[in-house]
Amino acid sequence: MISKINHIGIAVKRLDERLRFWKALGLIPGETEDLASEKVRVSFLPVGESNVELLEPTGADSAVGRFIEKKGEGIHHIALQVTELDSLLESLKSDGVEVLHGGAQPGADGSRVGFLHPRSCGGVLVELVEEQPSSTGSGSMAPGQAVLAYLKDPHEKIWGVLRSLDPSGIVLEGIDLGSFDDWISQVERGEESVVGPSVVFLPMSRIERILLDRTSGDIPSLSERFFRRVGRSVLQVLGGRS
Repeated sequence: MISKINHIGIAVKRLDERLRFWKALGLIPGETEDLASEKVRVSFLPVGESNVELLEPTGADSAVGRFIEKKGEGIHHIALQVTELDSLLESLKSDGVEVLHGGAQPGADGSRVGFLHPRSCGGVLVELVEEQPSSTGSGSMAPGQAVLAYLKDPHEKIWGVLRSLDPSGIVLEGIDLGSFDDWISQVERGEESVVGPSVVFLPMSRIERILLDRTSGDIPSLSERFFRRVGRSVLQVLGGRS
């Protein structure tokens, strides 16, 4: 599930030197982080909801080092923020997309990332980033994430993909939790949905709490359960319905 452009990665020879330019534009860099597994030093500069990421190789044999040797400094990759990274990577593999390193790996700032080979992406290295939420409150949520909303008056549980969130309420493309398994069965059989998600507005006055739909220990998330049975991500199926 893609929610936004997370960052644009730019390969640089000397991080400190290139940071001076971006600081002159008024951007404020975060702390520099060394990623030993990738042999690279990185610094993120927030720009609105996204970031510019500067990458300095710490070894000539690193991917970024080889990129600079071949092409010089410049844009290295584009990163998209996603949820359910593992499910998405498996879905892409089944569609013939070449996933580098075999799957997800640790990324910067506690994230998990997956890279797609430029051969599969029209010559562009694409990174998929799954950020680690800082909490389960609404402040850590963004459109495109799967959530579970607990409602009052009357009491209901609604699962769905978050479409928007503001102080007045949330918009979900969702379904009553009690109908979730029936919907999966219909999608699995390729039937026209009798029960299925619809776009609804839920005012904050009705919401008791909202939780991210996440795997907990050995218990898979609802999105993961859907993918295991259907072979496609929830967002792929909903995208096909809209």
